[in-house]
Amino acid sequence: MDPIQKAIEEIESRASGAPFSYSEVAKRHGVGRRTLARRHQGQNQPHTLAHRILHPHQETELLKHITTLTERRTPPTRAIIRSLASSLAGREVSESWVTRFINRNPTHLISRWQTGMDRNRHKADSGAKYSLYFELLHSKMKEYNVEPSHIFNMDEKGFMIGVTGRSKRVFDKRIYDRKGVTAAVQDGSREWVTVLACICSDGTALSPALIFQSAAGALQSSWTDAINKEKHQFFIGSSPSGWTNNDIGLAWLKEVFERETRWKARSGYRLLLLDGHGSYVTMDFINYCNDHKILLLAFPPYATHTLQPLDVGMFKPLSTAYLTELSSHLYRS
Repeated sequence: MDPIQKAIEEIESRASGAPFSYSEVAKRHGVGRRTLARRHQGQNQPHTLAHRILHPHQETELLKHITTLTERRTPPTRAIIRSLASSLAGREVSESWVTRFINRNPTHLISRWQTGMDRNRHKADSGAKYSLYFELLHSKMKEYNVEPSHIFNMDEKGFMIGVTGRSKRVFDKRIYDRKGVTAAVQDGSREWVTVLACICSDGTALSPALIFQSAAGALQSSWTDAINKEKHQFFIGSSPSGWTNNDIGLAWLKEVFERETRWKARSGYRLLLLDGHGSYVTMDFINYCNDHKILLLAFPPYATHTLQPLDVGMFKPLSTAYLTELSSHLYRS
């Protein structure tokens, strides 16, 4: 990485509003102060970027996507903008590129922190937030003539295999007091698996997805040994973290959602409600939805605990049942 880029990343890594000196940063990295200031403020591109990372028409497309996300009440984070830009460029763009992009589009973009607020204002803001969300939901259903049976909700839940979580236990007081046993045994596994579910408002469900943890990204046959493959359909994926990522999100959209819901909607629109997660808000994901008459609507920030049906209605009891069964299994073992 060139010294100018390192200096810019040092500036970008500071806390919001923290003071800094271009002269001091430039001195630490052995670069010119004026050059650093111009580059950081987006006024000067390095000579190697005479071939810009994004062509003007690609930047225009990115601006349109930001406008669309803002209209849906989900203004993107810098990380999401970086992901969208990387998809357009076909390679990773840097954090400093996002800064320069925002700076050279002052008439189109504005960056603001989401700050805390007092309790009364929070209540008022929450009420307004929910009203706007449902107004948007109803307007889109009416505009695109979306039938209730064409509305779907998708969510994911992660489980750490073998870890029972926090629970109240009853100990022999004498043994506990002398520190003989102060915790229940667990199998020690720290592998992560994610369950991805999608349901329709008519009560039907799509095939579940299981995302296992695998550093190499390879699938293992042992993961599905206990599943009756003649009786159940399912989607299996893997990632280094055990969570969904951009590739898995897009694969699920194509291989599960599109394949299993297209027949129901026929030529009509489908509405997919989901969290504004980075794995889904990618250029490829959005474009695929646009090309296949799939409307996306993300829940407002910090409102999934009240608006996300799967979060409370399914994953909470599923998590409770999983922990209960795991505790019983460890007891039997």
